[in-house]
Amino acid sequence: MKDNFEYIDELIAKVLANEATAEEKLWLENWGNESAQNKAYVEDSEKLLTQIDSVKIDKKVDTDAAWSKVNIRIENGDTKIIELPRRKRTFQIAAAVILLVCMSFFLKMLLSKNSDLETYAATEQMLEKKLPDGSTVFMNRNTEVSYSVNKNNVREVKLKGEAYFEVVHNESQPFVINAGGVLVKDIGTEFNVKALPETGMVEVKVESGEVQFYTENSEGLKLVKGEKAQYNKATKKFNKINVDAFDNTSSYRSKIFNFRETKLQDAIDQLNDIYLCDIVLSDMKLANCPLTVTFENKPISEIIDIMAETLGFTVQRNGNTYILTGGECPKM
Repeated sequence: MKDNFEYIDELIAKVLANEATAEEKLWLENWGNESAQNKAYVEDSEKLLTQIDSVKIDKKVDTDAAWSKVNIRIENGDTKIIELPRRKRTFQIAAAVILLVCMSFFLKMLLSKNSDLETYAATEQMLEKKLPDGSTVFMNRNTEVSYSVNKNNVREVKLKGEAYFEVVHNESQPFVINAGGVLVKDIGTEFNVKALPETGMVEVKVESGEVQFYTENSEGLKLVKGEKAQYNKATKKFNKINVDAFDNTSSYRSKIFNFRETKLQDAIDQLNDIYLCDIVLSDMKLANCPLTVTFENKPISEIIDIMAETLGFTVQRNGNTYILTGGECPKM
C-alpha cells in the first residue's frame, strides 16, 4: 500500500462509508498512530462527518408540488432518469467530506508553518534533534517536545517527559521551556528537565551556565552549574536538592554512570531503565549491597561482566534478561 495523502483520502472515504475491509481499517488505524499529525488528520475527518450529519435544513419544502413538476417534465420527455448506484452516491458524499477534511488539514499546516511550529516525539527509542534555532534537544523515551516562536519573539518549548537541552543563547530571543505550566528560562546553558505528568513533579539539573526555574505566580529559583531542584505541583513549592559528583540525572544521554556506595538494586533499576534490559538478582538479600564503580559508555553486557567480577556473581543470559546468582557483599 502506498503511503500518500491521495491514497489516505480514498481510504478514509471508504471507512467513513462503512465499505472498507478489515485490513484497510487496520492499516488506517496504524497509519494514524504513526504521528500526531496523522492522527489529527483522521480525527478531523470524523469530526467533520459528524458536523455534516448534524446539519438540518430549516426551510420547509412542498414535496408534493416538487414531484408534480418532475412528473410533468418526465411525461413531456424533457428529463432523463439515470439511476446512480448506491455505492457511487456513497462515495460522492464521502468525497465531499474528504474535501472539507483536506481544507482543514492544509489550513492547519499553513498556520503551523507561519508560527514555525515543530513537534518531535521519542517513543521506544531515545531521540536527538536539532531545533530550528540551532539548539539541540536529546529526548528520553516517551517524551514529546514542540518548538515555536511566539508573538513576543520568545522561543517556546513545550515538554512532556524528560529531555536534555543544549541551548544556543540569544539575548533578543529568550528560550523558555513550559512543562505543564512550570517554566525554565535559559540564561546560556545546558540542562536536563524531567516533567513526568504522573509524578506531579518537575525536576531541573544544570550542567553548565544557569537557568531561571519558576512559574507565572512565583519567581522560583535561579540555578547554576551543578545545581538541581524540584517543583512540587501539589504544594507549589521549589526545593533545591543536594547533588554530588555521582549524580546520574542525564545518564540516559551520556551513558555515564557513577555509583558510589549505591545500593545494588538501585543501580540495577537505573541500568534496566536506560538499556531496556532485565537484570534480576536471584538473592534479594544482596539488594542493599553497596556498589562503587564508574561505567562510561559501555555496552550492557560489559557492565554486567564487571559487576559480576566485582561482587562474585555468576551470570545467566537469556536474550535481554540477565540473572545474577551467588555473589556476596564487599566487606567495608
